[in-house]
Amino acid sequence: MAEALAQLRQSPAIAQHKIRFLIVTDYQDITAYDAKVDDTVDFPFEELHKNYAFFLPLAGYEKSRDISENPADTKAAEKMGRLSDQIRSLNPDASVEAIHALNIFLTRLLFCFFAEDTGIFAKNSFTQTLANITQKNGSDTAAYLTQLFRILNQPDSHPERCRAAAHLAAFPYVNGGLFADDYPVPQFDARARRLLIECGQLDWADINPDIFGSMFQAVIDPVQRSRLGQHYTSVPNIMKVIRPLFLDDFQTAFEQILANGQTRADTKIQKLHALNMRLSRIKIFDPACGSGNFLIIAYKELRRLEIRIFQAIKDLGSNDYFVSQIHLGCFYGIEIDDFAAETAKLSLWLAEHQMNSAHQLQLGNALPTLPLKDSGHILAANSLRQDWETFCPRDSHRDDEVYLVGNPPFGGSGNRTDAQTEDMQIVFDGFKKFKMLDYVACWFWKGAQYIRGSRAKLAFVATNSITQGEQVAMLWPPVFALNARIAFAYQTFAWANNARQKAAVHVVVIGLAAEPTRERVYRGQQSGFAFGDGGNNEPDFESAKTPPCRLFRPSEQEWVVQEVANISPYLVAGSNLAVNSRETPLADVSAMVYGNKPVDGGHLILSPAEKEALLAAEPQAAKWMKKLLGSDEFLNGKERWCLWLVGIGEDELAAMPQVMARVHAVRAFRLSSKKKQTQEWAEKAHLFTEIRQPSDGQYILVPSVSSERRQYIPMAFLNADVISSNANLMIPYATYYEFGILNSMMHNDWMRMVAGRLESRYRYSGTLVYNTFPWPQASAAAREQIAELAKNILRARAENAGKTLAELYDPDKMPANLRQAHQTLDAAVDKLYRSKPFSDGLERVAHLFGLYEQLIAAEQQREAEVKTKAKAAKSKKRPSESK
Repeated sequence: MAEALAQLRQSPAIAQHKIRFLIVTDYQDITAYDAKVDDTVDFPFEELHKNYAFFLPLAGYEKSRDISENPADTKAAEKMGRLSDQIRSLNPDASVEAIHALNIFLTRLLFCFFAEDTGIFAKNSFTQTLANITQKNGSDTAAYLTQLFRILNQPDSHPERCRAAAHLAAFPYVNGGLFADDYPVPQFDARARRLLIECGQLDWADINPDIFGSMFQAVIDPVQRSRLGQHYTSVPNIMKVIRPLFLDDFQTAFEQILANGQTRADTKIQKLHALNMRLSRIKIFDPACGSGNFLIIAYKELRRLEIRIFQAIKDLGSNDYFVSQIHLGCFYGIEIDDFAAETAKLSLWLAEHQMNSAHQLQLGNALPTLPLKDSGHILAANSLRQDWETFCPRDSHRDDEVYLVGNPPFGGSGNRTDAQTEDMQIVFDGFKKFKMLDYVACWFWKGAQYIRGSRAKLAFVATNSITQGEQVAMLWPPVFALNARIAFAYQTFAWANNARQKAAVHVVVIGLAAEPTRERVYRGQQSGFAFGDGGNNEPDFESAKTPPCRLFRPSEQEWVVQEVANISPYLVAGSNLAVNSRETPLADVSAMVYGNKPVDGGHLILSPAEKEALLAAEPQAAKWMKKLLGSDEFLNGKERWCLWLVGIGEDELAAMPQVMARVHAVRAFRLSSKKKQTQEWAEKAHLFTEIRQPSDGQYILVPSVSSERRQYIPMAFLNADVISSNANLMIPYATYYEFGILNSMMHNDWMRMVAGRLESRYRYSGTLVYNTFPWPQASAAAREQIAELAKNILRARAENAGKTLAELYDPDKMPANLRQAHQTLDAAVDKLYRSKPFSDGLERVAHLFGLYEQLIAAEQQREAEVKTKAKAAKSKKRPSESK
């Protein structure tokens, strides 16, 4: 059918009528061609429904091509994916050894495709030779590739190469380990051979080199293939990690050498050589390297800077022969996925070839690409079970610079595998609490131990969860105890890459450095780049202050960097203090408690229809029915009811058979539980398991989860006869003053900083947000003023009756009178803290952290004094006791 399709494509009628799709079938198989995107597909007729996406343009849906800026990436991945699928169907062995061999085979193919389009091999030599030498049915394709791969591993003097056929001997010696081992080549048929040739006919020189790894991974996994790029960290995001970690410093050092107009040319040349020597000695280590994206970009950026250094030396009059000193042997990666590790090795080889070509174009000379040399240290293993120091050693005597980079797997507590949980138990051995940490925290903890007491530094992409909520107190105090500091950080931003389906996650970038016991700098060298002149004369050193931290904050158009003395674990300027949850408020205010928890299997809860039906059958149940509010009902005005049977007598309950039936159902539900405590509650099946409802008066209801879009968490006063579920928090018998403070921007900014998240929504916590909040010192008159302004908020809501709280607090729809009432309250609350207005939320939070630190210190002082007095009293009592 391929021949029939080829003949059909040559028909003049096709071009004349601008026919896009050509389809040939014998009702056993289908071969189709899309002229617009120059793509061919073939598959068994019975699998037509699985390949519908190829024909979507017939229904008016163009296939998405936004995986990367270069559509060649997409086409290559799709072609290679089809080839992989066909080879797998012909070679169904799913053993670990067979899968590994297939992974090696695919990386070898990809190298050959790239080599014939970028000058490593003769142009098109691999694909043309394959097409000319092998039979169309594919029967000898495996044998041919086996011979070719053996030849690629043999130097020119090898006897087998000397005896080889001319078409094989024409290929150069590659080595470098890629073709060293004798792995079996899978069997081919006519379709697999044709797909192989079609892959080779693509122009691989057009493939975006920075997406190689992700493309290769997509090839091996059909599920990932539809989301090509989701695991690919875009170059701008990689630069957020490596620029502030080390590139900016190197760039600054380079520019300062050239900027000094008083320095002689020969001195500048000497300093440039010293800088390049430093570049050649650093190590880049990605302990979760995937397919090598971070290592590739770091390598290429360092080579680009080296080329600029060489060009500057040349411009200063030097006639040196410039040979790159930056070697792949200084790049280290650990990756748990076997195929990703193999593609990382291959990607580094390809990156080296590209940069050698750039070097040659700019400077006129370069080291030959072949034979391949050390491709970097890439280990296929579980990074969290490895000793990083053994894998990538630091030589303390040389003051080695090692930079850890990467985008480790995130893994929240709700979506970890059993193996990942076991990893965390090993990594966090000795920790009292760690299970709520995200999986990515493992890399920060191991990394902090690795850089301790050294000049090594790290920077990882992470979920912003590790800088929020309870995770802060779990992770960061131990990290800081290792004498590490946050040297730079990017505050929360939405994850974006070149994927069709962008990952719905918010991330941060955090860079750690060890607090130096002594900082060594070249005396008189303002750039601070030189840690040795590269010759026999060691420079003098002197102590230096710890450099300022860099905090990157998002603005409307770009990132704004702020130099601060210290970055707190919440990624704001401030101390290293972490807010710990506590059982009581810091101030003398009303207590916050959880709402009431039913644990009833739904049998004590009624929809409006169920309520009416029960009342129709048993009208006497009316006195035992109360409105029930979860956070959804509270925010969106929905209606739900519950049987609130507190205080009911046995006779009265027995007189209502339908109510009794529901109670029996609750009893059965609780008895079926695996939890002993729940089983015990079966004895009181008519009651909620946890009851905290006030018996009279009012309480403030605060929803546990609220949209991150809202400036203020909606909360309200409710009468005691309205029941709050455990989806909310309650403040029984609260005052209007307390309501006012909680509804202020001051408190909401605190909440945004220290609260946890459910996805991206705020998760309010009584123990972590309310109890830790630093309340202002307020006179009776000031408290009365705040109470009155709080009532104005309630009046503004009443004036917009009919709108739900969700509608009232939608930032795009908030009524003007309600917004004004809040803003007036905000200004009044701010003045309780200081007379000077706050510029923004971060300034409010910085002020609150300062107060929190003072309050905690004062509390600890009081506790210490109490212990001292108790100890003194006990010691005074002992003599009389002895008598």
